[in-house]
Amino acid sequence: MEALGRHNFRFYELDILRFLAALAVLLYHYTFAGTRTYGTPEFSMDKVLRYGYLGVDAFFMISGYVVLLSSMHKSPRYFLVSRIVRLYPAFWVCCLLTFFILYFGKISLPGIPGVNFKLLAYNLTMLQGFFGKPDLNGVFWTLTYEIGFYFIILLIAAFKLWKNLLLIILLWLSYTFIAGPNTANNAFYFLLIPKFSCSFIAGMLFYLLRIKYAPALKIYLLLVFCFILNIKHDMVFVQNMNDFYHDPTAYRNAIMILIVSGFYLFFLLSANGKLSSPKLKFTAHLGVLTYPLYLLHGFGVGAMMVWGNRLNKYVLLIGISAIMIFLSYMVYRYIEKKFQPVLKSFLIKLIEMNHKSANPAVVAEVIKS
Repeated sequence: MEALGRHNFRFYELDILRFLAALAVLLYHYTFAGTRTYGTPEFSMDKVLRYGYLGVDAFFMISGYVVLLSSMHKSPRYFLVSRIVRLYPAFWVCCLLTFFILYFGKISLPGIPGVNFKLLAYNLTMLQGFFGKPDLNGVFWTLTYEIGFYFIILLIAAFKLWKNLLLIILLWLSYTFIAGPNTANNAFYFLLIPKFSCSFIAGMLFYLLRIKYAPALKIYLLLVFCFILNIKHDMVFVQNMNDFYHDPTAYRNAIMILIVSGFYLFFLLSANGKLSSPKLKFTAHLGVLTYPLYLLHGFGVGAMMVWGNRLNKYVLLIGISAIMIFLSYMVYRYIEKKFQPVLKSFLIKLIEMNHKSANPAVVAEVIKS
């Protein structure tokens, strides 16, 4: 779930995939998941939209690709500042909105015994999952995995292991194979995220393929290993989803394999420069909406629950989706664009104040980023 970074280049096709993935997750929650979980209206097209949950796989692949692109050979301080600035402003807005709605609306959620200011404080750090605390908003769970991935990249940057990426990826895939997707929560689980590591690793490998980091054969072999393991894990996830919805036919492995294969094909074409075009520049406007849209779209489920049986369900679906996209634009324009530079300036001043341990070259690098 990356957005605009200040680079001299941008892969616009990823903006298209990013936005479509966010839209797929939104429609999955508004149709199939909402119907099965909260009793919102049924939609005949949910036979297709139910697979929108796989948009998360696409998010993680994009993250693996873009985070490596923006952090490779950069300092740990640069990486930390860029990630904090990118993630927190929009997240804080969504977190506070969720809290106010739940707390003042006296709404209780499954798995949350009671919404209070202590739980809000945990969630504002974005580290609530690592403390064993519940998410205020259901969509926050993915950020726990993102942070686990960021920590791996941070370690690579700190120990300057950029020349050893293929070995690191091979070891990571090996652990993923041994651990399996249903590993119990422990330190290794949070660090190496075996449940979704294949998606992050695939994104990394496709970026390494694009920049010709190593002989293509080595990267392709790792990609084949990653793809097979990805499908194996997603088959377990399909079974888990069917169990969750108490419907053994809700999801089919064949359709899941087709969709995941489509993601890999898309990235393969992108990595080989087959999808890049300056004519796609306009898609950057869609890309910047994706993160706020993902964070905010859960509020639409509540709207579907309240008005789903009172209004025309298709008009409601389109209307709520359009409102969520508009609100995402407002968050991007009035929160991210305005407060990201402020937060970045603040963090840079902290680095400058800590001049005894900060390398001036690193400070300069962060300022220019």
